[in-house]
Amino acid sequence: MDGRGAPTAKRAASAMLVISLAACAIALIVGYNIKDLCTRHEWIHGYQYRTLCYNDVFALYTFRGLDVRPFPYIHGDGIFDNEHRANGEQVEQGDLEYPALTGVLIGVIAEVTHDGVTFFRVTSVILAVFALLSLVLLWRLARTQWRLFFFALAPSLVLYAFHNWDLFAVFLMCAGLFAFNRRADGSAGVWLGLGAAAKVFPGLILPALLLARRRETGKIPGRMIVGATVSFVAVNVPFAIIDRAGWWAPWKFQSSRFPNFETSWYNIFCHLAPRCELRLGTFWTATYPGLTSYASAALFLVGIAWLLRAESKRAIFRPYATSFGILLIWLLAAKVYSPQYALWLLPFFVLVEIPWGGFAAFAVTDAAVWIAVSAYFISYPPVGRGNIAQMGHILEATVYARYAVLLVLLWLSRRAQDNVFEPGRPAPTPPASRHAAPVEFSA
Repeated sequence: MDGRGAPTAKRAASAMLVISLAACAIALIVGYNIKDLCTRHEWIHGYQYRTLCYNDVFALYTFRGLDVRPFPYIHGDGIFDNEHRANGEQVEQGDLEYPALTGVLIGVIAEVTHDGVTFFRVTSVILAVFALLSLVLLWRLARTQWRLFFFALAPSLVLYAFHNWDLFAVFLMCAGLFAFNRRADGSAGVWLGLGAAAKVFPGLILPALLLARRRETGKIPGRMIVGATVSFVAVNVPFAIIDRAGWWAPWKFQSSRFPNFETSWYNIFCHLAPRCELRLGTFWTATYPGLTSYASAALFLVGIAWLLRAESKRAIFRPYATSFGILLIWLLAAKVYSPQYALWLLPFFVLVEIPWGGFAAFAVTDAAVWIAVSAYFISYPPVGRGNIAQMGHILEATVYARYAVLLVLLWLSRRAQDNVFEPGRPAPTPPASRHAAPVEFSA
C-alpha cells in the first residue's frame, strides 16, 4: 500500500461510521414516533395494537407500580399483582420480571421521572444511546462494513428499539465481544457478566468465547470466567441480601409463566386444550408452564452441546458464528419469545457472513409475527374485532414461518465465516495440549 492508502482507507471507514450512525438515528426516530403514539392516545378499542405502538416501557410504569415504588427488588414480596391502589385497583408494587441490572436502570429512571410519559421518553433517549454505541462497537469489529446496515436499518430496530430494555443488554454484549476481539479476556468477562445480570442472553454466548480462547491458546481463559462471575455476583448479591423474595421474583416469574403467544409451545397447548382456553384449575393450565420450562431448558442444553461439539471438530473455531448459533437455538427452544428478542440477533447479522436473503427472511417473518399477534389481541374481548379462531391460525402460521427461518439461519451459520477484523495477533503461544487449534476471527 502506498503512503495514501492508509489515510484513504481510514477516511472511508470514518465515512461509513457517520453514514451508518445517521441511518441508525433515522431508524430510531421512526421507531420512537411509532411507540410514542401510545403516550398520546387513550388505549381504547385496541389502539395500542392497531398502531403497533404497544411497548412494555410505558405500560409497566403503571402496571408495575413504578409511580408508587420506583425502585424494584427493595420492597418486593415475590408475588405479582397482589397489591392495590387507594382506589382499589389491583397493581404490582415492588416486584419486577427482569434481572437485577435492568431493574437498576428502570429504578434509577423512575426515581428521577414522575409520570409515565416522561419515564418512556427518558428511557427512549437512553436506549437510543445504547443502540448508537453498539453500532460504533460493531463498526470497530466488522471487516465488511456495509453489513453495519443490517443493524442500523433493521426493521426489528424500528419496531422494538423502545419496546423493552433489551438494547441495554445488546450494548453490554457488543462491548463483551469487542473486548474479546482485543483479547482483553477479563474485560470481556465483566461485560458479559453484566449483560447476563441485565437480560441473561449475553451470558449464553460465554461458552463459545471460552472454548474459542481455549482452542487458540491451549489454556482455560480464567480471567474471562472470573470477570463474568464477579460482575454477575456483584450486581445480584446486594439485592439478594436486602430482599431475597424481591430479588428472586423475576426468576420465579419466568419459570412459572405460561408460554407466550409467539411460541411453538403455546400453539402446541392450543391443540391440546379445548379451544385454547387458559381456564384456572385445569390439568394443562396448572401443569403446562412447569413442563415447558423443563422441556425448553433440556432442548436448549442438548442443542448447544451439539453445536459446541460440532464446532470443536472444525480446524478453525468461529466464535461469532457459534455465538449466533447459540442464540438461535435459545429462540427455537424457549417457551417465551418476546418481540424485542429479535434485537439479540442484529449484531450477528453484522459479524457473521449470513447472506442478505437470510436477514431479509428473518426481518419479514419477524415483523409478520408482531403484526399477527397484535391482530390476535384485537380479536380478543372486549375489543373483539375479527374472528379470533381465524386470527389464531394466522398467528400460528407466521410463528412457524419464523421458526423455519431460524432453522435456516442456524444452518447458514454453520457454513458462514466470521466477518470480523482481527487486530495484530500477539506472538503465538505453544499449545498446552494436542487439542489447541487456531481460532478464526476473520476469514
